[in-house]
This record gives sequence, structure tokens and C-alpha cells, in this order.
Amino acid sequence: AAQPAAPARPPAAGPSSGSASGSSSNSAPVAITPQLEDRIVMSLLAAIQAKDYQQFVGLGNANFGKLDKAAFDAVSTQLSPRLQAGYTADRLTQYQQQAYEFFLWKISFKDNGDDIIGTLNVARDGKVGGFVLR
Repeated sequence: AAQPAAPARPPAAGPSSGSASGSSSNSAPVAITPQLEDRIVMSLLAAIQAKDYQQFVGLGNANFGKLDKAAFDAVSTQLSPRLQAGYTADRLTQYQQQAYEFFLWKISFKDNGDDIIGTLNVARDGKVGGFVLR
């Protein structure tokens, strides 16, 4: 079976890496609670299931919003039927790099096909920086 394309890439270690925690909004970092993380993952998967590009990118920061719609469409076309048939999403672990929290999730489908590992990147402002599916 073909592996799904990544709907987003994790943030690169580049010029933008230093600006994530030093934004001009001066807002306090958002605590990434298990409840917030769960809500984000379920919202992202719901957007993929509904094939709703605007809902998907609306959960993220400016870079996440630049996701190519064709890439999203390719992933949602492949995964939407499997998500509609039923799935479970289980949190595996988390780690931190640069100004992002990374959360690993296992998505298992009721069709007993291949599982998918999702890597969710959340910036300190609570916005999605990336959601990669493998």
C-alpha cells in the first residue's frame, strides 16, 4: 500500500527558528495540555476526513497555512474513507526541539490496514507548526 504523503513538514532549522518564541505579540506561551493536544489532533483528523483544507490550515501558524492544497487533497483523498470507517488515535510520546513541542501519535484504522504515525508540532503560541503522517 502506498504511504500517505506528509500534509506538512516540521519546521526547518533556519531563519524562522529563532522567531517562534520571540514574536512581537509578547503573549505568554500557551501550555500544551493533553486536552489541547488531543483536541488539535482530533480537529486535524476531522479536517482530513471532511477534505476541508481551510479547516486544516486554519489550525496552524502562517507557515502551516502555506501547505499546498494539492498535497492536502492527495492525503485527504487517500485517508478520508479510512477515517470515515473508524479509527483510534493514541498518543505515544512527546519531545521538544527549538520552539516547538513534538507529539507522536499512532492512528489505527478499523479496516485493519496499515497504521500511520503522526507527528504533531505545536509552537509555544498553541498554533500547529506541522502535522506529518507516515
